[in-house]
Amino acid sequence: MITDTIYEHLKEIQSTKIKSLISKAVIVEPSDTLSSVINKISKNGAYDVFYLNGKSTLSTNIRALLNAKNITEMKVESFLYTIPYLSPNDSVQKAANIISHYRIREVPIVQKNKIIGVVTVQRILRLLSTKDNKWIKANLIYTQNPIVISSEETLSNARRIMTTKRLDHLPVLNNGKIKQVLTSAHVLEYILPQERQGKKSVGIRTLHKLESKIGNIGTTRFPQCTPSDDLNYIVNLMLKTNTSGCLVNLWDNLQGIITFRDILGLLASKMETSIPLYIVGLPEDQKNVNLISRKFEATLKRIQKVYSEIHEARVSVKQRRTGNKKEGTYEVSIMITTSHHTPLIFSSVGFDLSEVLEELSQKLLKMLSKRAKNRSKTSIRKMGSPMF
Repeated sequence: MITDTIYEHLKEIQSTKIKSLISKAVIVEPSDTLSSVINKISKNGAYDVFYLNGKSTLSTNIRALLNAKNITEMKVESFLYTIPYLSPNDSVQKAANIISHYRIREVPIVQKNKIIGVVTVQRILRLLSTKDNKWIKANLIYTQNPIVISSEETLSNARRIMTTKRLDHLPVLNNGKIKQVLTSAHVLEYILPQERQGKKSVGIRTLHKLESKIGNIGTTRFPQCTPSDDLNYIVNLMLKTNTSGCLVNLWDNLQGIITFRDILGLLASKMETSIPLYIVGLPEDQKNVNLISRKFEATLKRIQKVYSEIHEARVSVKQRRTGNKKEGTYEVSIMITTSHHTPLIFSSVGFDLSEVLEELSQKLLKMLSKRAKNRSKTSIRKMGSPMF
């Protein structure tokens, strides 16, 4: 199994202690205005910012701040949310799990009740690039059919897509071609008011800017690769251009996108189950970890009785910053790899993790039981066919 091979290949990376990967953290105060926080983010080239509140670490990031309305007077406090922190002796795999689970790019490192720095995705990627990963190809990790946006659309619509779909990248389509990539950082720049701008005109000017067309806004330096390019090549491209992703093209047609989260998925945690089970974005709560492994191990065992070709399963668990009645706080997806079919992918969202897992299990059982029945019908028809 390719996932098992990758897991063994990257074990050394997974167990590396993060104390050798510490970078500077961008610290904010709850009383800081959103405009001052955005300025800090821009000045430091950061994505996440942090605040230590007693024994808890709070954070916010660029994508969360896209929801801001009045950034000159509004305080950042309402945008801060609790995330786990690391100690210098924690592992890269633990850092990767937190980054994937909370959809962030930096994890704070706390020692003696002080944030001493962060471990960033870029530092983890640099560590990954020291391995010989030329046999790991783009087609194993990229996200297929990414959402794109027309250059004729407004920045306001781009912001809406990014906040509702929780995206940081939108390839921009111009006359049938991808000309550039619009990121959440680009959109945030248009929310920030210009210096010496009067307070009364801030909201009007910001709204006006967001209603303008995307046009050529974005970066043309976003790297590109083919499905057959290797991981080392892709990581080095991203680090060299200081970008957070790579477009995957085949004959000038967009096939997919590789982001930090796709690459960190290679550092998934492996559960000891009868069928190999990998979890991307492992929750901090051990009860939830046990719940996931027990639920899917039982489901996979039931499936295997009628569908023996299952090779492995990958579960991705992401926690949403806030959840409303329509969305929920947990987003879980599972991918089942079999011998003769394309991977089966199911996803579900909800407030209660156990209910989300149960819903996914039922979807799997229903789908595969249908396949088993269809296969049985085919065999019966063949039994009645004349033999030559």
